Amino acid sequence: MSTRAVVQDRDDQVRTQVAVDLGGTWLRMRTGSGETVRLPAPSILNRPGEDPAALLEQLIETLADTVPADARVAMSCGAAMDEERGVLHGSGPLWGGGPDRPVPLRALLTARRPDVSWHLFNDVTAGLASFVEQFARPHHRRAVYLTVSSGIALRTADLTEHCVPVDAHGMQGEVGHLPAVSSAPAAVRALTCPCGGTGHVAALAAGPALPHVAAALGIEHPEDIRDTLPARLRTGDPAALRLLTTVVEPVAELVRTVRCLDPRIGLIGIGGGYAEGLGEAYRAELVRQVSEVRSYADRDTGRPGDGLRLCRPGEVDPLAGAVALAHGALTVTKH
Repeated sequence: MSTRAVVQDRDDQVRTQVAVDLGGTWLRMRTGSGETVRLPAPSILNRPGEDPAALLEQLIETLADTVPADARVAMSCGAAMDEERGVLHGSGPLWGGGPDRPVPLRALLTARRPDVSWHLFNDVTAGLASFVEQFARPHHRRAVYLTVSSGIALRTADLTEHCVPVDAHGMQGEVGHLPAVSSAPAAVRALTCPCGGTGHVAALAAGPALPHVAAALGIEHPEDIRDTLPARLRTGDPAALRLLTTVVEPVAELVRTVRCLDPRIGLIGIGGGYAEGLGEAYRAELVRQVSEVRSYADRDTGRPGDGLRLCRPGEVDPLAGAVALAHGALTVTKH
């Protein structure tokens, strides 16, 4: 190890470790192994109609005012991003269709707080690192983590090389903005995504889409559906079951596709507050739909749910995952 690396290691050991998780709904911060503080995220989801540039400035101010002096921050960001450069390409839940250019967030934070060491990662990469730490076993060659929350995205890790491969722009698995595969009525398939597009996976299957999908299906009181859906599913309400089938379908298609394209994937995790909140009902519907179109391998085993895990609340922790990435648990590698 070089002298510079030794000095850096010692420097990091004396810094206060801060973990941050920036999502479309919440901004969470944890110092050391202490309590996690949760604040409403300065986002277009929480403040509809506000200028994206103003939301970005509020984010920077909040972090600059909150992080302790000389800290080492490992930050999970709910945005498509280049993790090597600390540049965010965009985020529907955070900024809608804006900003109109990439955001050099690490550079902006460093300029505001140069005493802090900033390490920025995509939130799904952080979730993947936590998921792999919890559930991957030596025989797994590749693992996928798909988050269904205020947005939708997935990441794949090559466990034989301990890396997350990305393209030259740092991108991998931004599936929330692909056209959704859906058999729902046209009114559902025409729903608008927070990014401004139409008929995207996130427009049908992400958490904020739920009341809009319910309204498009003609379900009464769609504005209350977030609170009432779990109980209605438990009672077997036909309208609730139809709604669940509709919002799960695009996600089931993603699972079928990644399995079909890469036979080395032996472990797929589904997490995020929306999917986790619906729990076993979501998992059962997902497995049912995945099993409808089965590969030859599935037909041989008769177990289409093998290797598919719906995570329970708290099992995957992007805060811990960001810290693990900052310490090299997985390397984000450009190809």
